Amino acid sequence: MNIENLKEYTKIYIDSLLYSTPFRDEAYRQEQLTKIEDAKNLFLCMYIINKGNRFDYLNFLHKYKVITDQECADAVYNIWTTQERFHDCGMTKTKLIKFMKMADKEISLPDNIELLSDNDMVTIYRGVRINDYKGLSWTVDKQRAEWFAKRFGINGENGYVFTGQIKKKDIIAFFDSRNEVEIVCDYRKVKDIQCEEIIIADSPESKFDKYVKDTILCGA
Repeated sequence: MNIENLKEYTKIYIDSLLYSTPFRDEAYRQEQLTKIEDAKNLFLCMYIINKGNRFDYLNFLHKYKVITDQECADAVYNIWTTQERFHDCGMTKTKLIKFMKMADKEISLPDNIELLSDNDMVTIYRGVRINDYKGLSWTVDKQRAEWFAKRFGINGENGYVFTGQIKKKDIIAFFDSRNEVEIVCDYRKVKDIQCEEIIIADSPESKFDKYVKDTILCGA
């Protein structure tokens, strides 16, 4: 990878973004462009990019052959647990799966997966706000899935927890650094999927949302 070429394409990418909020305006863009000058590698460039744009940024670099398949794969793996938004993130699910499979894992994948279960099949869960299980991030902790299903919800709304079975050999990656015991897998490999609908009640997020709504309605 040519670092000067990387910097030039990174500047092109930053210039292509729209900055229209008080915290991300033209001054913010110029600050990012200045930081790129001092970046020494792909990872330093990548962390200058806003978190929500990083998959899209990597896809851009890969499309124009600024980085190789392996460099892109390792970068995708490296930032996986820091990303919040995977839907419409700028990289297709198929491409994300491909790169996560080929990434040079930091932790010995077979040893960690063996700790999940004594069986060849592992029970996994996915908590979401919309009734759709077709995601790549799951967990082996049902309570954690329920937390995700309720996250940012408003009291009385519905969340969904999906339960499925997957073979150990089909698990792409396993992260437990944030106590999320996250399983990354191709949702097409998940079997016996069941859906549980839950009612959101008394979550800290929903209380906050209700407070904001009441404040606005009262004209405060």
